Amino acid sequence: MMSIKALLWDLYHFSRFSALGATATLPLLGAGSVTAHLTPRRATGLLAVASAFHLFAYLHNDICDLDLDRTQPRRRHYPLVRGAVEPELALGLALACVPLAFALHTRLVAADACSPARGDARISLAAAFGAMAIYNRWGKACPFPPLTDLVQALGWAALLRYGALTMGRALTTLTCLLMVYETLLILMVNGVHGALRDLENDAARGARTTALFLGARMEEGRLRLSRALLLYIVTLQAALLALPLWYLATRSGKGAGGVVALAAGTALTLARLARGGQAGDGPGMAHLVLLLSIPIALVAPRLAPLPRLALLAAHLLPLLPNGATYAALRWLLGMR
Repeated sequence: MMSIKALLWDLYHFSRFSALGATATLPLLGAGSVTAHLTPRRATGLLAVASAFHLFAYLHNDICDLDLDRTQPRRRHYPLVRGAVEPELALGLALACVPLAFALHTRLVAADACSPARGDARISLAAAFGAMAIYNRWGKACPFPPLTDLVQALGWAALLRYGALTMGRALTTLTCLLMVYETLLILMVNGVHGALRDLENDAARGARTTALFLGARMEEGRLRLSRALLLYIVTLQAALLALPLWYLATRSGKGAGGVVALAAGTALTLARLARGGQAGDGPGMAHLVLLLSIPIALVAPRLAPLPRLALLAAHLLPLLPNGATYAALRWLLGMR
């Protein structure tokens, strides 16, 4: 009989709980970009809708990539890969999350009389589901993978926009900036972080990813980055740092010190990574967490105490059981 600990770890991997924070914060960031106040019901509803979207996005992706994942050693312990969960069951759960998300929106978000949601919030949520489904189905088969990376990125940005529209107010400059930032972030995460992590297996199995498309290769067990990919990385990184710094330079807002510190840490992490030529979970996770934290630092100081706590908890709690988080801390501290 499976132990409780083993069952919990299976649920952890099956639900991709480690990535939940990156999803759950998006509608809260969107809402926080237009107002400082969210009722407990609205905050709970946004987190619930984001969780349903998260389960759809990752379960559907795992089903679409199952044949590829079965050859990826990193995923050998996943319940779907091991056969502990039938693909049909996982697909049923993924599809059920779509009407569930809209039901949660109706029950918890749209029904909050304090600030009626705009009608096009549903359209933005539907766009997020549609974009994610397109990427999951064709993401590693498209002859031009940066295009499907962009489709996926626009899906995540649509989820952030959904959060802003639920507040019944016009989108702000900060909302638009966060949407662009999220788009660029996903291009970096999917086209660089994820694609380089899985490069060897993807190349062997004929998958098409941005890193492979731009010339990254494994030679004698060593990762070789092409000039085209390096230019892609530098361009994305420069834009990801320039956007929040530009926003702070044109406005006197709270949290400027935190944003500047995170931006500097991101640049130094990437520079240290390039200088040392290191690879692995620690450096990549450190870079990723810093990038994810910049929007939090932009929005959190603007919020009232309760929504600020919800945003910080959504961001931080999924990182705690993730071993890569501690690998990142050890790397940042120079520990072996």
